[in-house]
Amino acid sequence: MSTVRRSREALPAAWRSAVTAVLATLAACGGGGDGMGTSPASMATSVMGSGSMGSGSMGTSCMGMGMSMHNSMSCAAPTIALMAPPGTLSRTVTLRAHVVVSQGDGVVRVDFLIDGTRIGTATADPFVISWDSTSVSDGPHTLGAMVGDSLGQTASASPVAIAVDNHPLFTVALSAAQMIPAPASTATGTAHLSVNLGSGALSGSVMLGALTATAVTLNEAFAGSAGPPLLSFSPDASAGEWHLPAGALLTLEQVTTLLQGGLYVTVSTAANPAGELRGQIAPANVMVIFSTMSGAQEAPPVAITASGVAVTTVDMVANTLTVNVHATGVDDALAAEVDQGAAGASGPSLAALARDAIDPGHWSVQLAAVSAADIEAFKGGNWYVNVATPADPQGAIRGQIELTGH
Repeated sequence: MSTVRRSREALPAAWRSAVTAVLATLAACGGGGDGMGTSPASMATSVMGSGSMGSGSMGTSCMGMGMSMHNSMSCAAPTIALMAPPGTLSRTVTLRAHVVVSQGDGVVRVDFLIDGTRIGTATADPFVISWDSTSVSDGPHTLGAMVGDSLGQTASASPVAIAVDNHPLFTVALSAAQMIPAPASTATGTAHLSVNLGSGALSGSVMLGALTATAVTLNEAFAGSAGPPLLSFSPDASAGEWHLPAGALLTLEQVTTLLQGGLYVTVSTAANPAGELRGQIAPANVMVIFSTMSGAQEAPPVAITASGVAVTTVDMVANTLTVNVHATGVDDALAAEVDQGAAGASGPSLAALARDAIDPGHWSVQLAAVSAADIEAFKGGNWYVNVATPADPQGAIRGQIELTGH
């Protein structure tokens, strides 16, 4: 026994330090040379990097590499990346981070920050929090995140620039062309609206041209369909000016519909009590497009007297599609759908439309999910609406959905 003691004592000091550091790191990383290592204190998640056993090959572990005569073994620091939320942010927003740690290490917490101030913490994979964006001012902000692992190491994500707008302003052009069917009117008008997306408080006015209105209302429906009134404007002392009453308020669900493009202003007159002018309220991420439909647009063209109009609403952030088709002369139609294809060419189906139970010429689909690639096709003018009949099962009338002029 004395010989063994003398041998240990004879080890150079540098060697003794290196071995001690290695054993300490092995214990911290969850393993030791005698198989009795201590596991990390917190294992909220364990994410393997590329080349790990999680991807089908032997993982690189901080428990088994890095030891040398001059360098003690250590676990690599974690990495973190933020998933940037799309578009301008409003109301409650979901924030996400992706974290990678070495095998044998664990994540203790992920802190999310706005302009350097912590706004929430996630402790388990997936690293997600809900953030109330009304807690900050409208305008540009910086989103950040930090991760801490079970070894006391930390890392920060590259900051992401975001924009917040919880008090949008809308200028809405009113015209007879947005009514279906469109009345013979050359009158125009403009609505100016301001919304607090957090509380639903709404204010605004409507200015009319050469038009004597009997009512001005805010209604709920997507472009191409009619819906019930939510709020009424009151006439002002000034001719042609109407205002929302003080304290006008939208519900949470109505604010959501507004942001989807599903609210509109309508102006009724004695000649057109159902509405002479209409203006759809479209946020910046929403586009509303009116397309005429005819047999001449089919590929090949179809000789038919039927016609129609297709009104398309596209949310380019949420990736949703809403379409209302009003067709005449094709009451025997078998189906209607939105397809992908350039003008003069046919393509695959994107979304099927359902026939109205009361009006056989009305077909629609609401908030159908589409892909980011589909949205790019839309931007390129490669969507069209097609109505098929028994005589023309490949399509009797068609309308190309084009962004020209929008």
